Amino acid sequence: MISMELNRTALDILLKYDVLEPDKTSMADFQFAKEAGYMFDRFEQTHDEAIVCAFLERSKCNRKHITNLFLSSLSSNRVDWRVGLSAYAVMESFPKHKLESNGANCVICPSFNVDLVDYSFMNNIRFSVGGIIDGSVYELAFVLKQHNTLADIKPTMNDIDIFKSILDIIKSAQHDDGPSTIQKQLKKIERFRSNKEQRKALIETLGFCGILETDEHRGFLYKYTNLGLAPQFKHNSYWMYPVDWWKGKNGISQEALNYWFGEYEELRCMID
Repeated sequence: MISMELNRTALDILLKYDVLEPDKTSMADFQFAKEAGYMFDRFEQTHDEAIVCAFLERSKCNRKHITNLFLSSLSSNRVDWRVGLSAYAVMESFPKHKLESNGANCVICPSFNVDLVDYSFMNNIRFSVGGIIDGSVYELAFVLKQHNTLADIKPTMNDIDIFKSILDIIKSAQHDDGPSTIQKQLKKIERFRSNKEQRKALIETLGFCGILETDEHRGFLYKYTNLGLAPQFKHNSYWMYPVDWWKGKNGISQEALNYWFGEYEELRCMID
């Protein structure tokens, strides 16, 4: 296990990393952050190699460890603890497959045939946003590998209360309220420090889990959808599938909520 304490100097270097201009990070800074475990050399990897890595890391995961860290992120604002649930949820129905290419991409999952993998960029998003970028197998493998290095932490009552408040806001949504309305309301929750992108990623995570879904557009608990080809509610939508299609009238999937959080006695009152 790596230290759960943050190396603030290395993290600052990581968060300033520009994937479009990676050379802006000096060699000395990169080496410092790399030795601290925050940044990584870019390397070439094939789709099928990444599939093996993703399923290996998935096999090492423990669902309670995943949800413990997700809940524990709510009062601590350690969004890097939160993203494991996104990747794990997508992997619930992710098909184990070999590359079926259309020339550049796999047609089954949103992954290039061969990629110059930039774990530093993925880690930047992990620490700054707490969500996944596109659901590629390269990203899922990395996120789960990093998550598997984290110690287990039991959520506090503050964490539980924040999650209850999130669920209460969702349950109180008006018939035609969409995820953008929920995102705005979440910032009012006491002791829940977050920015717009972090709240967006959290809501999308609930979509991946199937907690926020529709009858036609399901989460990943029972059905896999290629996020690169998923239908959009509207052109150039701001939201990822399936929460893109969710409205207040769809409510919360109690089955999915129970699957992920039913073991927490403090949350039983939220599960019908």
